Amino acid sequence: MFSVWWLAFAGLPVFQQALPESPGEPAAFAVAAGRAALRLPCYELVCPDADWMAPSRYTTLVQPKVPGTLPRLRPTRTSPLAARRYASLSAPASRRDWVDTEANAVKVDTTYGFEPLRRPGTDLRVELGTGYRILPYADDGTAAAGPIARGGFALSQDFGKRTRLNQQVTVETGRRNTFVRQSIGVDIAVAPQWTLRSDVETRHDSAANDGKGQTETESSMKLRYSF
Repeated sequence: MFSVWWLAFAGLPVFQQALPESPGEPAAFAVAAGRAALRLPCYELVCPDADWMAPSRYTTLVQPKVPGTLPRLRPTRTSPLAARRYASLSAPASRRDWVDTEANAVKVDTTYGFEPLRRPGTDLRVELGTGYRILPYADDGTAAAGPIARGGFALSQDFGKRTRLNQQVTVETGRRNTFVRQSIGVDIAVAPQWTLRSDVETRHDSAANDGKGQTETESSMKLRYSF
């Protein structure tokens, strides 16, 4: 029964024509004998079924992957519009103001800070806040417990490529006195990893010396090495 259906199917005109791979015999007999195939030729660099079929002049076998290697990515073309859009992206600048709340055994306060000046080589920060002092004279504070007001600023500025000025002022006022602390320092880069730091620090207490006020000054010079 199978032979009858095969003869009827192979007797169609299309199977009586010869194939380029076997010009001397009909296509049906060439396919049955394995001397020709009905598979269309592949003109791509790598055919999808090249690893399952025998190679021919139209196919290119995929090179086996070496264990531990990653597949090579194909280059993609980016439109000029997309390239222009990506080139215009930029990271947003950080905020110039902040609110800080602190509560410990020394004091409870809330501080509002802002940065009015920020540019290459110069940075200025200002802080203002109110709170309640629990422990007198701690953390550069006033001489008595009670409501307080705090403020100050920090300035950092470059002078040339090797010199940088740092200044910081903190002021706290309360029921009995006002405490002011100020420090001015200069950093000089003397080598790629060596910095010479000199600073002067002053502390003023308006309640010291029987209410007449007292100012203390301290200076230092250090040679720092950055690892």
